[in-house]
Amino acid sequence: MHLNIYIKNLKFKSNFGVKKMKLLFINDFRLMRNPIKIIKVRREQDNLLTKNFSPNTKKLIVFLTPGYDIANGGIISISSIYEETIKLKHIHEAEVIICTIPGDPLLLKYTKFNNQNCIYRFSQILPYFKNLQNLTIHIPEYSCDKFIKSCSKEEFSKINNLLNVHINIMLQNIDLLPDIHSIKKLESLGKLTSTTSHENYSTIELKNKLGHPLHKLSTVISPEQYSKKNYVEKKNLMIVSPDHHPAKSKVLNLIAREFPQLKIQIIENITYEEYKKTISYAKWSLTFGEGMDGYFEETSLSGGISFSVFNSRFFTPDFQELRTVYSDYDVLIKNICADMKKFDNEITYECYHKKQYALICKYCNYNKYIDNLVLFYKGQYTYP
Repeated sequence: MHLNIYIKNLKFKSNFGVKKMKLLFINDFRLMRNPIKIIKVRREQDNLLTKNFSPNTKKLIVFLTPGYDIANGGIISISSIYEETIKLKHIHEAEVIICTIPGDPLLLKYTKFNNQNCIYRFSQILPYFKNLQNLTIHIPEYSCDKFIKSCSKEEFSKINNLLNVHINIMLQNIDLLPDIHSIKKLESLGKLTSTTSHENYSTIELKNKLGHPLHKLSTVISPEQYSKKNYVEKKNLMIVSPDHHPAKSKVLNLIAREFPQLKIQIIENITYEEYKKTISYAKWSLTFGEGMDGYFEETSLSGGISFSVFNSRFFTPDFQELRTVYSDYDVLIKNICADMKKFDNEITYECYHKKQYALICKYCNYNKYIDNLVLFYKGQYTYP
């Protein structure tokens, strides 16, 4: 396959920017064209599978994850749900494994954030676990169609012949909702559910649109995971999401002119741990992405003040009350510099941060996240 066609055909949405993703895809393309590396990865995956899992396993939970070695919100979320699911074996009584999405490059391990997860390929699963009776597969929403097209007829036949099959669509981004054709195809395999990451689209309306049970999981983000620093500990730093937006250059040039001493850092080419250290010292954050995303939430949970444009697809209505969540980019351009000047002293900074922090904590709670995961494996869905 020609490299340009390979890049063009990829549908994986990344939060790491076009330049970063192009380099990533080039590396993955080289791996796909390097038979020696492919053989080594496959051999290691085969060895790990026989070492860590019994072929007599009867109940298995599979998480499908992107085959790209990056750290973005979607990948970290899938990894977290996978890790927490392992801890809940006393509830679901299954073995748990994580595999790359069929059709993605081979990958043994994510190296851009701390984890101990061994990653396998989905094509290993059905031939190895010959005594399977119960199979649950968690699929990222954007990859449903790819999963259907990449699995062989033999794999679909084996899945159909299992006693109990449960397919769960992980809706991490409502804008990437699978089409009705993909949903119907997945329904033909067995029981179908969807789990959500954001409060705003965890609704009965979405459940009715999908036509199958919907369950709110929430996200792994929670206050205790971050190093919260107060105003006097902060650096004169604004972190910016790497998302593309037509207004991005205009906004950043405006801020740079108004605050010549301010360091503006677009987050890219760093590990997740380096990112968390950076945001702990950042006074401000500005996201050009979903709005209610990690750049917005995590910076605030680290003691900073976050700026965004209100996106009704991800924000709940109560975030419109925040002064730094603007109705559109014209309003942001008009007000952001004045608001930064207003909040750039200890009293007003800490006062506003407290309000923003409290609202984010309302939706980011680790205990609720685990409780919701437990309810999922018990079959007690938010909207059955």
